Amino acid sequence: MKTLKVLLSTYTGEKYLKQQLDSLLSQTYKNFEIIARDDGSRDKTLEILRSYDVTIIESKENLGVKRSFGKLLEYAIKDSDTDYIMFCDQDDVWEEDKLEKTLLQMQEMERQYSNIPLLVHTDLEVVDEKLNSINSSFMDFQKIDPSKNKFHNLLIQNTITGCTVMINRELAQKSLPIPDTAIMHDWWIGLVASKFGKICYVDETTIKYRQHADNTIGAKGFDIGFVLKIIFNKVSLDHNIHQAKAFLKQFENEINDETRQMLNEFISLNQKTYYQKRRILLKYKLFKHGFIRNLGLLIKI
Repeated sequence: MKTLKVLLSTYTGEKYLKQQLDSLLSQTYKNFEIIARDDGSRDKTLEILRSYDVTIIESKENLGVKRSFGKLLEYAIKDSDTDYIMFCDQDDVWEEDKLEKTLLQMQEMERQYSNIPLLVHTDLEVVDEKLNSINSSFMDFQKIDPSKNKFHNLLIQNTITGCTVMINRELAQKSLPIPDTAIMHDWWIGLVASKFGKICYVDETTIKYRQHADNTIGAKGFDIGFVLKIIFNKVSLDHNIHQAKAFLKQFENEINDETRQMLNEFISLNQKTYYQKRRILLKYKLFKHGFIRNLGLLIKI
């Protein structure tokens, strides 16, 4: 039987952690292991983890969420029996069929594609700290089109939320090491999947995505304030460029000439003139999601 590891990174998570762990243990699919790494909490987070059937990677070092998940991924892959991996945040609540539903889609993909990197992700329900619904669809809430998941799409804007993701062993191995200049672990893994494998989106919510004051990333509604910010604030692609540079360095010998040229031109964007920048974006279809975001991009870059 194939094995599944759920990777949980925690930091000062005592307020919501029990609820999340209970939702994991209530899954309809039971054949999985929870591997947790705490990022230096000073509250009762570790105490809570130790009260559950969880494998804990001992560490007192504070690495931040991206590097913490990177360490978890490295640990999981050292186990030769690991077939699938999922990522788990400390403050959400999983629907009881999340594992089962995602695994069924992964296995369907495996029947179509053998021995290549595979990624499955889903929608989320956006909820407040008391789990009251804010929006039944994260994708609708942020006006994101998950079908735009090609490599050139993901260079500009991420469509993949890590806490919904399942990846196979091939993608985990291909994604490591996650570079320090990757924007986030899920974004990096999505880029790797888009270039070397396949991505599948399940248009169902499998998780209650809790929003509260301490969210590392969080969900921002596409309201008038958000629209004005997009249009009038200066657009910086510096983080995207640094991530693209890391991708080129890591995979230069495995990509074709067209991809290499696109990455090199994108990386040089800040050295280009006003018109050259826009020519590069248009040439490679390096667009964000929706008219408003692209208007802001083309006006303010």
